[in-house]
Amino acid sequence: MATATEAQAPRTQTARAPFDLTVDLFSRMVEADLLPRDRRVFLFNGRLYEKMAKTRAHGSVGGGVNMALALRLPKGWGLWPEATVVLDSINAPLPDFAVVRSGDLQGRVAPDRYPGPGDVGLLIEVAVTSLRDDLTTALEQYARALIPVYWVVDVTGRRVLVHADPRVVDGRGGYARVESFGPGQSLPLVLDGREVARVPFDEILR
Repeated sequence: MATATEAQAPRTQTARAPFDLTVDLFSRMVEADLLPRDRRVFLFNGRLYEKMAKTRAHGSVGGGVNMALALRLPKGWGLWPEATVVLDSINAPLPDFAVVRSGDLQGRVAPDRYPGPGDVGLLIEVAVTSLRDDLTTALEQYARALIPVYWVVDVTGRRVLVHADPRVVDGRGGYARVESFGPGQSLPLVLDGREVARVPFDEILR
């Protein structure tokens, strides 16, 4: 019978531990063709994930977003559909749309970096089956990175939720203001804290 004074056998420690990818490593993997270019891969908390396939409704509404915004962006801003945006050292998502400050990131054959929070005026997610994630995980990440404005196009609910005024409280991100827009209304397109245009809801969700 074992007693309390007997020495216990040493515990075997595992040699396996997760290896978190950084944005720098992720970028080098992409540039070296180590990741398939026809796959929609992104970096979330140091892990690689692939985005789900788009539904027909997602593609249709995405086309509406593209046309509605591209016509109204002022000089110095560009619309980037599903392009990598860096939020921090281990997060590089693929938002459905990003409105990005031009400059050295646009019009060059090989820019030396992905756009970061300081380059982004607006991020947009189109939600057909992803509404829960877009309003929780994605929202928290974008707010924590201080993305100034975040739109969620709720296709099923026929509304666009406009989030503004990002805050970080106890390490978690959130938006202090959220407005819901529906048919017949127009959404404020705000860049650098200034309204530059109004976007008719019916051009996005017909």
